[in-house]
Amino acid sequence: MPITQKDKQQLDELHAQHGRTFGGKKEDYFALLYLTRKFKVEPEEIAHQVAFGNRDYGLDAYHIDRKAGNLYLYQFKWSESHALFRESMVRLAEAGLPRIFGNPTQDPLQNEFLRYLAQDLEECRGLIERVYVQFVFKGDRDAAEASEGLASRREDIENKQHLLEAYFGRDITIRVDVIADRPGFPPPAPVQTHAVQLRDAVVTTHGDRRLLVGFIRLIDLHDIYLTLRQRFFDRNIRAALSADNAPNKRIRGALADIVLHEKEEPDVFAFRHNGVTLAAERVSLDGATATLHVPRLLNGAQTVSSLARFLEDHEAHPGLRRGRERLERVQVLAKIVEADPASEFVVEVTIANNQQNPVQPWALRAMDRRQVDLADKFREDVGIFYSRQEGAFESLSDEEKQDLGIEDPKDVRIRPLAQTFLAAQGEIDKMSRLPDVFESTALYEATFKSAYSLPSTNTRSIVLAYKVGLVLNSPWEKLREVAPAKYDAPIRRAKSLLWALLVQALLNDPKLEHDRDQYGGSLAKERAFRERLQALTTSRVWPILREVFAAPTYQEKLQQEKFEFLRTKEVYKRAMDVAYTKWNWSRRPL
Repeated sequence: MPITQKDKQQLDELHAQHGRTFGGKKEDYFALLYLTRKFKVEPEEIAHQVAFGNRDYGLDAYHIDRKAGNLYLYQFKWSESHALFRESMVRLAEAGLPRIFGNPTQDPLQNEFLRYLAQDLEECRGLIERVYVQFVFKGDRDAAEASEGLASRREDIENKQHLLEAYFGRDITIRVDVIADRPGFPPPAPVQTHAVQLRDAVVTTHGDRRLLVGFIRLIDLHDIYLTLRQRFFDRNIRAALSADNAPNKRIRGALADIVLHEKEEPDVFAFRHNGVTLAAERVSLDGATATLHVPRLLNGAQTVSSLARFLEDHEAHPGLRRGRERLERVQVLAKIVEADPASEFVVEVTIANNQQNPVQPWALRAMDRRQVDLADKFREDVGIFYSRQEGAFESLSDEEKQDLGIEDPKDVRIRPLAQTFLAAQGEIDKMSRLPDVFESTALYEATFKSAYSLPSTNTRSIVLAYKVGLVLNSPWEKLREVAPAKYDAPIRRAKSLLWALLVQALLNDPKLEHDRDQYGGSLAKERAFRERLQALTTSRVWPILREVFAAPTYQEKLQQEKFEFLRTKEVYKRAMDVAYTKWNWSRRPL
């Protein structure tokens, strides 16, 4: 809900009345305003439960409903942007909840309200049954619910349930929501606890981690997928591939032979299948039943999605109802890792369990928060899907695209996006060495700067730069056309340099705002955009390169046909120096 004039007036009045007493910034009083309205109390009664100032470990306020047995933990943002919760969620998961429920020592510099929280928790330890962690802001709750970045961080908080249960000494329900400051109720949270049949389970351990190996019913995995949908796959390196993919067709064919045509017995499926791997934050084993808390599929997305497609395709087939019992007997070998699905250990397990196909370095970054946040940014700002996982876009149905707000028929992909960022940064020597970029944490983080996913970065600028790469052949051919024939061979080696200079030509041009509006909202390869780049190539890029080629240092290299210099940062720097002299260009960020 947008911040209205009335909202501002209420906040101003509350701050004016109590600012001298409680201190803090005006925005801190959003928490006090919300709590007094929600729980119908006076500011003086509840002010000690609000953090006025810093050192809050990701919390701004708390409240205990003693009658209902509810503990409310709050973070507030006087903003319409849900992206501002990202750091708060990480801080709460990594530092706040462990300090409140797990660390017996106290930080002498912590916010005073945390001392009151510790005292109230001790007093009400026997009363609390449920913990609600709520992130309250003034924006669109539906957009926040659709955010992959927030979903990942909410899951990290939910995974701290074991801290609560250890503190209270019993089962405690935890629910994490992003709340818009308006009347109404948040949608129901997806069920995170699922019971499955696990036959002949064997358990082994590695430190404090457990591995359970047994046979799991395929229909149980499908039931989890129906509840969690794509969240079930979000720790998988690869998303579900196209239904027309050959292995997926074979899986559906095998199911048809077992269920519809009764040519094969259900038991044979496990003999012919490689098995699946899951991770769960906690696993409870009771006989042949395993209860999985926060399950995620690390390997086996093709199998589960193929069963879903099989059931959809044959929904009206009489053999499906007749063969239901046979379907319920289909099992696969399953490894279940009991560990935090978001942990580095589970990432390593995921990689190891996807080695039947070579795992490229960029696939290992698919679950990284920078990638998830970029996916949110593209979807929310311009309605474009970002395929951080291989095959993710192809696996989406039209209905799922509509639900996500995806309007563009094409997707942004991780490798050309990396090249886009490198081009914009002038790191042209790395544009042809993407494996190195993704394997090195330092290079990866420098390429995918966290600032790119912030609201301050214009997404349309990123799309513009990305589209330069999509249509690069058009300005490249123009460059070959306008340059003398003697430069044809070196120009063939200058594609990365051309991309980088065209990005700066757009960013330094007075028509940038027009270009963003016209071409930065979709991945369409408009004729007008190609002509725009051709014009910039003629009027800006070729004059720059002509002067660079004329430099004695480079003349000698050209005569010796040593063209490698055209893929170095040195030549890019020289080109930008020329551009500064001619047109006062500066290296502008996206």
